[in-house]
Amino acid sequence: MGGGERALPLNRRGYRFNLYNNPWYGYSEGADNLNFSVPFFTSSKGYAVFFDNGSKGYADIGKTNPSVFEVGFSSGELTVYVIGGDSYQEILTSYQKLTGVQPIPPKWAMGNFMSRFGYTSEKQTKEIAAKMRAEKVPFDAVIFDLFWFGDSIKNTLGNIDWVNKNKWPNPKQMITDLKKDNLNSILITEPFFLKGTKSYPFAEQYLTKDSVGKAYQLQDFYFGKGGLLDIFRKDAGNWLWNYHYRKQIANGVAGWWTDLGEPEKHPSDMLHNLKDLGVNRMMQADEVHNLYGHYWNKMLFENYAKEFPNTRLFHLNRSGFSGSQRYSIFPWTGDISRNWSGLRAQLPNILGMSMSGIPYIHSDAGGFAMGEGDPELYLRWLQFSLFTPIFRPHGTALYEVDPNAFSYPSEPALADKSVLDYVKKVVDQRYQLLPYNYTLAYRQAAFGEPLIKPMYYQYQTDEKAIATGDQFMWGDAFMIAPVVVKGQKSKEVYLPEGNWYDYHTHQFYNGKQTVTFHTEDFKYPVLVKAGSFIPQYLNRVKNTIEQKAGTISVLYIPSNEASKYDLYLDDGVSKNAISSHQYELIHFNSQGRTAHSLEITMSSNGGKFMGKPSQEKISFQIPGIEQMPKKITINDQSVTIIDASDTRGISMDEQAIWNLGKQHELLLPVSFSGKSIKISIVW
Repeated sequence: MGGGERALPLNRRGYRFNLYNNPWYGYSEGADNLNFSVPFFTSSKGYAVFFDNGSKGYADIGKTNPSVFEVGFSSGELTVYVIGGDSYQEILTSYQKLTGVQPIPPKWAMGNFMSRFGYTSEKQTKEIAAKMRAEKVPFDAVIFDLFWFGDSIKNTLGNIDWVNKNKWPNPKQMITDLKKDNLNSILITEPFFLKGTKSYPFAEQYLTKDSVGKAYQLQDFYFGKGGLLDIFRKDAGNWLWNYHYRKQIANGVAGWWTDLGEPEKHPSDMLHNLKDLGVNRMMQADEVHNLYGHYWNKMLFENYAKEFPNTRLFHLNRSGFSGSQRYSIFPWTGDISRNWSGLRAQLPNILGMSMSGIPYIHSDAGGFAMGEGDPELYLRWLQFSLFTPIFRPHGTALYEVDPNAFSYPSEPALADKSVLDYVKKVVDQRYQLLPYNYTLAYRQAAFGEPLIKPMYYQYQTDEKAIATGDQFMWGDAFMIAPVVVKGQKSKEVYLPEGNWYDYHTHQFYNGKQTVTFHTEDFKYPVLVKAGSFIPQYLNRVKNTIEQKAGTISVLYIPSNEASKYDLYLDDGVSKNAISSHQYELIHFNSQGRTAHSLEITMSSNGGKFMGKPSQEKISFQIPGIEQMPKKITINDQSVTIIDASDTRGISMDEQAIWNLGKQHELLLPVSFSGKSIKISIVW
């Protein structure tokens, strides 16, 4: 398994593919060579191999010869690491100790983005943002595609400035206005500088060279004629930082989007200068191709860290190499086709990348290229993306800029009326699950644990789970079976051992069986493993900034087995929160449910951070308590218990409520100040 971005089955034995970062516009199922090659492969035999070589290569995993795994590269030394381990997590932890673990992201990155190809003016941007607010769709950022520096798709790469003063009259003020609404602005940048653009005369000396030492001129590049920045040169990276990034950060830009960094156009005879890296000859493009995006990631991260040492970097990115994760990248899966085949291609692609050590891989939710204006497809894609590391609806909506391209708005507020309410519910759920998702980000940063996992990761001895490619785990608790077929009315889902709870219908199921779930009316299976603790926010908000600290609902799914969970809390912004111990872990522990009782304990690591409330109001939701409890105590102090059928005149904040109408759910509020708490429930 592994090898980076491939829309292939997770078991890649029997396939041969290139190790060559490759843009593929409008791809769908079966696309075998995409934007992000990672020559790291794990085996079900309990080991992994990592080939540390960034030149053009290939991997033949038993295709030519069923008994041979062959990997080849066009240049450089052959350095191979063999990593053993008793579990996939042990192997991944070792691999990421070697190549780097991704820093924890800014908390707002776990929310929703307003994004499309592309916003063409300040007026349009603000109108759509106003529509998002009017429809009460929460979002945390606005992403500006290439029209921020030009009015057309072609012949504008290299302007890297707001050149149209009519459409963008005061960018700094616009960014400031968005920030007043707690909205972060993100700008796209490409590494190509075309002749006739504003920056070309300044960039020319930093471009790659041809055989006679002149700036290499691309003549058949889709976007226009010009050159490619030689990112391996330290002076070239410093120029781009000083000329471009620093200037726009001063305007208030909070995040970055780097595109075409494979590089998209990279002729074999183009020459790079790697003297700053200790290479005393010019190197051909194929020798360093897969490292181009990686060194761009590195340049941006290191300059940002130097000037903003305590600010987390958000960098939406399309290409890189093994280890790029340590530079705080949030890659997407490229220019996927906007159709059902494109949606089906995302699950193996994302899971393969996640198990290649690239944790924040995600897709243009809704689909990007060409395709269909299908509201059902859009909704189903968002339902899938809800349980992926980054939730970013994005698609082509060019309208008058390119009337020949099919346009379909990507923003949830502009969804077709037939699915609008369902779409809004998905976005609300993304914000509801923020405490759970943010804790996944902590576990990735602290232990190298994937956020999104294939079934084989969690159940490596269960043959049925291993063979199941259309389900996945979101953390340890959630198992998702996305609907990826148009009009599908039911879906068979395999439940591994243990007990499972339907997150939507509140039903319980035994494991080690296949269950048919109804999927009409836009339903889809979301199961929670028994024993899980799911922290949630239940209040509706405009964005993550407005999530009030101190009020969390914790869904606990009773199990006969002991279980535990650590909830991670910090200020959401400080880069060094983990290393400087500016965070809190709230520990939840259950010894398991007996025939007539349940006990839950809570404790804290005692951590402090800026803005930490003196007291957390935690409301437990515990389904499956079939009888009204006889007694509930918190640290041996009795709690009043009431039946949900009669709650008149009683403060819901101070009482335990047994709710017969929701699968015998018990609601229990607890005030937690950091001191250990023991909750005892007897029925």
